[in-house]
Amino acid sequence: MSTEPAELPEEEDAQSWADRAAGLAGSASALLKTRLEILREELSSKALLFARGLGVVVVAAALGVGAVLLFAALLAAVLARLFGSVPLGILGAMLIYAAGAALALRAAWKALSSVKPGDFPVTKRELGRDWDAIRESLTAVPGPEDEPAPAGVEPDDGEVEALEARLRGEPQ
Repeated sequence: MSTEPAELPEEEDAQSWADRAAGLAGSASALLKTRLEILREELSSKALLFARGLGVVVVAAALGVGAVLLFAALLAAVLARLFGSVPLGILGAMLIYAAGAALALRAAWKALSSVKPGDFPVTKRELGRDWDAIRESLTAVPGPEDEPAPAGVEPDDGEVEALEARLRGEPQ
């Protein structure tokens, strides 16, 4: 007396759980991929702010070097022409360079102070929503429409978005 595999309830339950695990793994993979994309976008915006601030620091350093060189020229002029008119011109140029360096340092401080390396608000909010959806889905009783896709079938982007919306309780 031979039995078919579909007639054994234990095998059907085991296959159902395997299918569910495969569907969960596929969904988790797609969800992780989405979250990594969000993190990548936030990192790129922080890198842009950092690069902008670093560029202004380079400008400030160049202007500061110019001010130091002009100060050396001022000292040489003072020693060469005690109390002549050339030092006043060099002093004026040095003050312009020093003011430019001060403005550049202020801009650099403003740009670098807006970089918050540990703050990823969108990623944090989305991960919180994911945890809430997982907790909610663990307490819900699955219906026949909640059956996962067969094992080995990768969900497309539409299915992943629909799953995320369903887990969050959003209307479809």
